[in-house]
Amino acid sequence: MSMENVGNAGGTGSAGPGRDSDLWVGLGLAEAASTARIGPAPVADILAGGRRIRRRRRSVVGALALASVLVLAGGAITELRPEPTAGHPLVPAGSGPGSGTGGPPSAAATPAVRDPLTPVRVPLEQGTTADGKLWILWEALWPAAPKERAYEQALAVWQDRSPFDQTLSRPTEDFVNRYYDPDVDVTNTYFTLDGERLGHDSEGTAPSPGKLDPRNGAYLSGGAPGHRGKGDTVAPADVVTLAVGPDIARVKVTWTDGTVTEPPLVSVGDSPLRHVTVARPEGKKAKLWEYLDRNDVQLPDSGEQFFRE
Repeated sequence: MSMENVGNAGGTGSAGPGRDSDLWVGLGLAEAASTARIGPAPVADILAGGRRIRRRRRSVVGALALASVLVLAGGAITELRPEPTAGHPLVPAGSGPGSGTGGPPSAAATPAVRDPLTPVRVPLEQGTTADGKLWILWEALWPAAPKERAYEQALAVWQDRSPFDQTLSRPTEDFVNRYYDPDVDVTNTYFTLDGERLGHDSEGTAPSPGKLDPRNGAYLSGGAPGHRGKGDTVAPADVVTLAVGPDIARVKVTWTDGTVTEPPLVSVGDSPLRHVTVARPEGKKAKLWEYLDRNDVQLPDSGEQFFRE
């Protein structure tokens, strides 16, 4: 799948995804920060395991570029190979379109208490492969932990992910404490195929409720989950998922045959960001992506697109 870069319609705020300390959890990175060679890196990741969107225009990319470098470095550094364990139970999917091009399954309810060791798992989209297998794209959100429980949470996240990717490094307490940020939640995006969780998941952070800088209302970032490079993918479908800020009210995709897809904006728990997921309809190419505010005015990133080829 060919991916085009898109920009970021909002700057990075004091508690948004652009802070250095967003890296605190070190999901799979462990002590990579002390060994990674940090140089110019123009990209920023929310979906570290997927192909990236380039963030530009009124954004402070330095800290996010550092995140990208550390994520890439961490993939090659293994501190501890975990023993294989049984798969984790998954939240049942709600009703969905089946084709993967319409609305997603029902979102999970927001928990009454934000427990840092109990993630909210929400199906973002689902569809059927050519051979009849059901795929679901999931987002897991781990609420921000108090500092005294940050390492406990980091271990829990690692234990959740490592059975499906044994190259992930076990986090260290020193690393977690060094990059701890009380204002961010931990996110994890992954596919299941006929109920079996796949590898090549992606990690990231998102501002906790009330911690998104108002100047970041048009925040936009994301990519294609399940991809780690050309020819290196486990994704069962051609899918793009985006995290968008509260100022983005609608996303429209116009295909070259003139048809239009307008995916729903899906909430994950009480996160201020919402998710837009589009699966490419079979045989179609995108002509235009539009990002609209509450007044139906196009935001500057309209025109950037995925699925061009």
